[in-house]
Amino acid sequence: MVPPHIQPGDLIGIVSPSGSFERERLRPGLSYLRNRGFRVRVGSAVYDRDRYLAGQDADRAKDLNAMFADPEVRAVFAARGGFGAARVLEFLDYEAIRSDPKPLTGFSDTTALQLGIYGRTGMVSYSGVTLCGDVTASGIPEVTETSLWDALVRGRFDEMAGVAALRGRAAEGTLLGGCLSVIASLVGTGYLPDTSGALLFLEDVNEAPYRVDRMLTQLRMAGVFDRVAGVVFGQFKDCEPEREEEGTVDNVLRDFSTSVTAPVFWGLPYGHGEGRRVLPIGLRAAVDGSRGSLIVEADR
Repeated sequence: MVPPHIQPGDLIGIVSPSGSFERERLRPGLSYLRNRGFRVRVGSAVYDRDRYLAGQDADRAKDLNAMFADPEVRAVFAARGGFGAARVLEFLDYEAIRSDPKPLTGFSDTTALQLGIYGRTGMVSYSGVTLCGDVTASGIPEVTETSLWDALVRGRFDEMAGVAALRGRAAEGTLLGGCLSVIASLVGTGYLPDTSGALLFLEDVNEAPYRVDRMLTQLRMAGVFDRVAGVVFGQFKDCEPEREEEGTVDNVLRDFSTSVTAPVFWGLPYGHGEGRRVLPIGLRAAVDGSRGSLIVEADR
């Protein structure tokens, strides 16, 4: 289920399903959207704070439900990541989301929200941008900006170069994925979609190699990789070992590639580092290890 494309003049709803933040952090993102010609509506709970959360679970979910229930709102952006998106999944009105699908854009912790919604409704969403995390007073990184609006306005995705094979030569399937630690946290909850036939993309930040290993092992033992079409690793930013003898994330990923039967690739320009591209959760894509690229099918 692919949401309709958006155009300047459309109303974009802003929600904060995860962490709290200072009001000033969102201002550049709101100005950016307005300068692109969009109208914006900020959810009533966006600036709330409950410890590390942007308000109570029920209030964050109420904002999301209101944006999807309002026919005037044509897209929804997450203000930031952090933690908390998984906590709203049980409060969402999935029938309202299914009835009026809209481009939902977020990143990092938004993985929980996007995968949960995909699993319950089949709605395609877009992973790679949060307003507080990616838009500053000087703008947004050019490659990310181009990728974002190509996806939301044109339904187009340029070829992503730099992908190399660790196991196998090629793979094709439905793109599912996001932040590894968030995906691992969804195992056993009922909100992790079926990964059969999926091209599963994974990245993370600030995780030591042994923790990356632990999460991949958890997913493997839970059967998540049993029927995937392939696994594609993106950036693992600031995932350095605590001691040199522990090895690196590269060691972990190479070792992982020998423990599964599916094709495995790395080098996807997606993650918490520079040069991030926006990826659609729920569209089909193909990886060609010989060509060194990932190609997403156009959404129409």
